[in-house]
Amino acid sequence: MLTKAHRVYRWIRPGSSIFFDRLEDDCLSHLARAIEVYRVRVGQALGQVRNAARQALEGLRPDRVEAIVELLDGVAGYEWPRGPWQAERRVRVFVAAAREHPVLDPGRAEALLAAHLDPPLERSDEVVAALYADYPEFHRLSAFPAGYTAEDLRADYDLGQAQALLYDATRVVVEARADFTHILRYAHLARLLHRIERLDGGYRLVLDGPNSVLRQTRAYGVDFARFLAALVQARDWLMAAEIVLRKGWRPVTFTLSAAEGLRSRVPAPAFFDSRLEEALARTFGDERDGWRLAREGAILEAGDAVLVPDFLFTHADGTEVALEILGYWTPEYLRDKLARLGRVRAPNLLVAVPAARALAPGAVPAPVLPFRSRIKPSDLLPRLEAFRRR
Repeated sequence: MLTKAHRVYRWIRPGSSIFFDRLEDDCLSHLARAIEVYRVRVGQALGQVRNAARQALEGLRPDRVEAIVELLDGVAGYEWPRGPWQAERRVRVFVAAAREHPVLDPGRAEALLAAHLDPPLERSDEVVAALYADYPEFHRLSAFPAGYTAEDLRADYDLGQAQALLYDATRVVVEARADFTHILRYAHLARLLHRIERLDGGYRLVLDGPNSVLRQTRAYGVDFARFLAALVQARDWLMAAEIVLRKGWRPVTFTLSAAEGLRSRVPAPAFFDSRLEEALARTFGDERDGWRLAREGAILEAGDAVLVPDFLFTHADGTEVALEILGYWTPEYLRDKLARLGRVRAPNLLVAVPAARALAPGAVPAPVLPFRSRIKPSDLLPRLEAFRRR
């Protein structure tokens, strides 16, 4: 992802709106030339490649150049000496030269270098690169993807600029009419708390971080940015984010929708949000004693909001039990979570609660499954069977 130093935006004060920079069609020829630089300079040092790419991008607006070079570096592959041996070799050269300081004879200097550099250098201008090969400036370009096009680079730039705005987001609201499970899963993976409300034909997802229920914070900007890379893969959504560009300033509004056509090359998500859930699914298996396990297999109504439980267990006789695992434990979030659990209209809801943080009797408006470090199938199955006996 791009950094704050690379972001380019327009800020309209009267409407308190902010817009991210997007590349026009006439930029594509410049992008193609920069890509070609990376393709033909395999084997050269990073610094040389970057400088050549900057020259190829001279026709672009200057404020866009560094962001594009940064994106090209992210796509390219580089090689450099790993481990401490490169620094150790550098120190040995300096120690040897210090014993004979000052080394004025070129022949003696070459002999000192040859004793510690393997293979010996043929040209003196390669000495610095050889001694500092582990420094980023001297990393060697090893590969560049053949199928990466100017359109791909433009898509990465547009998405990167939108993500960079979210680094200063304090709150993000998403209204989704499709692909809701996809959006919700990535919200989990981005470690963002969420409140879900039902809309006519869709849902509203309010995203923030664990600390935001206590105070206004921008600590989750990177998580918001990662989430956006997944959100743009979904259909029919609208996002509104509150952006605070500087501490003490009033927030400005950043809006984005699926109609903007942003593209992302984010890989498929990990199937589970935590080791606890992964361990339960692995030990329980796809089916056990007539019960089948499904990940996020239901959306439950909770008054004017909704709840997506972590697991849905379905018995061969048709009995369904939703399992929700309580996670974050800030008082405000827990209070909101318990209130939603109390409004759930599904009769078969089971709530897993860490034994070390056990709640007072009756605090959870549903049957409770206490657990310590993991949820054991031997503890879970009797509670599932209890719903069948109702």
